[in-house]
Amino acid sequence: MDDLVEQFEAYADWVGDKSPLYERVTRAGADDDLLLDIAGEAREGQPGPETLLAAVHALLLQDSDHPLARFYPTCGGDASGRGSDVPDEDPFPAFREFCASNEDRLRELVATRRTQTNDVGRSAALVPAFERVARTAGTRRLALVEIGASAGLNLCWDQYAYEYGDAGTAGSADAPVRIECELRGDGTPPLPETELSVERRVGVDLNPLDVTDPADARWLRALVHPGLRRRHERLDAAIDVARDDPPDLVAGDAIAELPALLDEAPDNSALVVFSTYVLYQLDDETIGELRGLLAERSVERPIYWLSLDPEENRAPATYRLVRFAGGDAVAESQIAEFDPYGDWIRWLDG
Repeated sequence: MDDLVEQFEAYADWVGDKSPLYERVTRAGADDDLLLDIAGEAREGQPGPETLLAAVHALLLQDSDHPLARFYPTCGGDASGRGSDVPDEDPFPAFREFCASNEDRLRELVATRRTQTNDVGRSAALVPAFERVARTAGTRRLALVEIGASAGLNLCWDQYAYEYGDAGTAGSADAPVRIECELRGDGTPPLPETELSVERRVGVDLNPLDVTDPADARWLRALVHPGLRRRHERLDAAIDVARDDPPDLVAGDAIAELPALLDEAPDNSALVVFSTYVLYQLDDETIGELRGLLAERSVERPIYWLSLDPEENRAPATYRLVRFAGGDAVAESQIAEFDPYGDWIRWLDG
């Protein structure tokens, strides 16, 4: 229980400038036995406060007929997150009453769901990273395997439009998903001048989400803070894109599933294994096992590995490219720093 209290307090400190609503309810929740007990149902390795908040949001999205809904812009409430009737009203009493009234349903959600945001804004870092791989490999054809794909929304990256300020644009100008990314620093990210052709795309996840399932789509929405209108609009558009052409997703452990997925990659393509915010959830032994597997399989063909840099706790997040060939890592570099939701990128690679 002490660990959960620390989680609630730490989350309240972190989220304060992002969501006043979430800051207030988690700050008070750190001293509430009922909320701590429900959050304690979260699976091992899953953050209790975030999972509880998402579970509450999911139930409100399903049925907003509760006084708590007035604090949630996604459920018809006030965008300030303070309640539409009384500006300074404390949201915690309504939040706690909602949790008490829906305790069983919340326990089930917290115990069975995972925090799987995988925001499509992260595709802003993928575009120049994939272009970097294509130029290195000398081909415009890619075969992509995503680890921790969630609902596979970032596998649809080439169906989105991107704006990188002075660096230019990428994607189709009339794409329904638009991602605006501020360019920081002196580096210029490489953007595709001709189309990159994705010959194969597949994702692997312990619990992949199906965007054609209303409950899974609702969970994706519930994971986004209720006051972030732009992100919700972008997520809704990305869900529509994925529903029109659902990405290929495999349920299972990445280490166990990767060999077969690598075998299925077409020979005429650069083989890319990538993830966004995943490696921080893995222990050093598992990361080492993954690296060893990719090195071993590179005897047959080169493999390009894109991921957060797992070697150190870096802030901001640093994207890294490793090229495996002949059974070993032959090149490794940090290519970019980027915002977790794609708001900005700093290109580091020459």
